[in-house]
Order: sequence, then C-alpha cells, then structure tokens
Amino acid sequence: MTTSRWVTVGMLLVAVLGIAGATTPALAGPAEQEITVVGTVQAGVEPRCSLLPGQGRTPYLLVGGDPSVVKPGAHLVVRGRPDPGALTTCMQGTPLHVSEAHPA
Repeated sequence: MTTSRWVTVGMLLVAVLGIAGATTPALAGPAEQEITVVGTVQAGVEPRCSLLPGQGRTPYLLVGGDPSVVKPGAHLVVRGRPDPGALTTCMQGTPLHVSEAHPA
C-alpha cells in the first residue's frame, strides 16, 4: 500500500474513532443515579448473560454482582446503575451495573 493510502486509512480511523468517542455516553456519576429493580433473573441467549425482565420495559442485562446470587431463576432485589451505552457481548437488554443484589 502506498504512503498516501496509509495516510487516508489513518485519517479515516481517526475520524471514525473520534465520532465513536463523541457519541459514547459518559459514565453515570454518583449513587443517586442508581435504581432498584425486583424480578426473577432469566438466562440470556448468550452464555453467562443474565437478564432481569420487566413488564412494559426493556429487560436489564445484569453486569457484575455475585454469581452465586445473580443467577437464572433467582428472585432478586437488584440495585445498580443503568448504562445504556455500554458495549456487551450479550446482545440483549439495557446493561445495569449491579452494586447490590439480594433475594427478594
């Protein structure tokens, strides 16, 4: 590849990465942005993905938490911070970073 093509490719990557960075939401701040949800955990379609479905809303993808507590079939009270812009391999739900989870 010639030098001019490498420069063009490099400029394209910088432009794409710049756009991606500009559209990525900032991480949520302090605990006042945390929410509490109650429900029964379900397995996602991908391995090691747990969802907390809700009536009339998109389910939450539970990110983190104690795996001995946050597991399919468990009826839980979960406290955490939603992060709709987070990238995951689970392909389902709105990511919810779990700060606390216990049986309901």
